[in-house]
Amino acid sequence: MIAAFDNTFLTLVLNPNSNIPIDPSTGVALTHCYQRIDALIDAHSVRQDSIIIPSPCLSEMLCSVPDLEVAVGEIRRSTAMEIYPFDSRCAIDLAEVVRQAIASGDKKSGVDAGWQEIKFDRQIAVIAKTNGAQVFYTDDKNQTEFSKQLGMSVKHTWELDIPPSHAQVNMEGI
Repeated sequence: MIAAFDNTFLTLVLNPNSNIPIDPSTGVALTHCYQRIDALIDAHSVRQDSIIIPSPCLSEMLCSVPDLEVAVGEIRRSTAMEIYPFDSRCAIDLAEVVRQAIASGDKKSGVDAGWQEIKFDRQIAVIAKTNGAQVFYTDDKNQTEFSKQLGMSVKHTWELDIPPSHAQVNMEGI
């Protein structure tokens, strides 16, 4: 399987000091966040999946890590993660997406954000889709919307399973 990580997921993987996302169901920081991310990476590694890192996400992530060279080195050493640019294939695919949105009468595709943010987020989603991603890991609502519109499934940090070693055991009835 081919998956893609946005800045949020990439930051959680490569920056141990990153902010933990808020679980929308509780309104507080997600429990077992790093364990969920580690389990996700382990699952993809076992299956020998590929993980696409859209280059704009790489740039965003590198602004927040303590050591840029260490982060880049970890990505380069990874057999699963690969950085993908916004190339001419992506430009053509993005043009088609925008043309369809304009033709439908809503160039923002229902997303409530500024035009520059929408263009940037669409680029990220198109990089993932054009390079074969079937699932997009993101906590960003715009990325979620655009990825779904392009036919990818979306997973958020709060939807990741808690590894069995960290899940609470139900003691009721014992």
